[in-house]
Amino acid sequence: MACNVAALVLTGVASRGFCADDDSLLQKAHAWGRFHPGAWRYVQIITENFDGDGRLVNSSLTENITTLDAVTAEHATLRVEVTVEIAGQRFPSQPQIIKQGYAGENVGQRVSIKALDPEAVTVDGRQIRCETEQIEILGGASKETSLISYAPRQTPAILKRRSTTSDVASDKTTGESYSEVFALDRPVRVFDSIKNAYSVKQFQKNEHGVTITWSDHVPDVPGEIVAQSSKKLDSQGRLVRRSTLELVAYGIDGEEFYRDVRSRRYRGKRGR
Repeated sequence: MACNVAALVLTGVASRGFCADDDSLLQKAHAWGRFHPGAWRYVQIITENFDGDGRLVNSSLTENITTLDAVTAEHATLRVEVTVEIAGQRFPSQPQIIKQGYAGENVGQRVSIKALDPEAVTVDGRQIRCETEQIEILGGASKETSLISYAPRQTPAILKRRSTTSDVASDKTTGESYSEVFALDRPVRVFDSIKNAYSVKQFQKNEHGVTITWSDHVPDVPGEIVAQSSKKLDSQGRLVRRSTLELVAYGIDGEEFYRDVRSRRYRGKRGR
């Protein structure tokens, strides 16, 4: 029987068996899990908010520095430092420690996997044979059920994901999302070099409206996303928020340059 690659990636149990040859591949499928502790990235996010008539109400600049603190077979531990600048005033927040399971689950949540029939996914006019899985993440008041299409030897491995979030008590759907890779092997400039990237489009829907996001991913950059733009529409289709993300710097270990970034002395230097 073929190795259930997606199940191993999504439950984060690669080191516990099934297919030992795929152990390193499974962890590397995660945007942070394939890096060593000390890897980091620094991004800036510009957010604009609009009123019901489409007029700009306010804008903000968010600086986000994420550092990989630890990696295990089950999860990656991230330290996230955020500073928001509004009208020239800076508001730093306390660093947050986040543990990410490889299925997107939080620590303590349960993950169950069900294999489904294979399917062909088309990306850039190219048909790719994919395995499919139904993934259920349960814990607390909500449940997330996802259908995932993946190709183990493809980068990225997961090409399509459709998720539904529901309230456990009432079984009412509270949110839906759909993401797909729409471009592969794209040359993208990252500072002074050209890197191979893939592009993703995502729709997120809840009772308040829809958020549409486009992002470019470079696998050898910690966190992957090097550029991103999104817009949020309310339930009547009016633009209420727009944001863009830019990669400012990154590193694969805790180098001296990183200390300059954290101390806010960083101005205009380029990541490597």
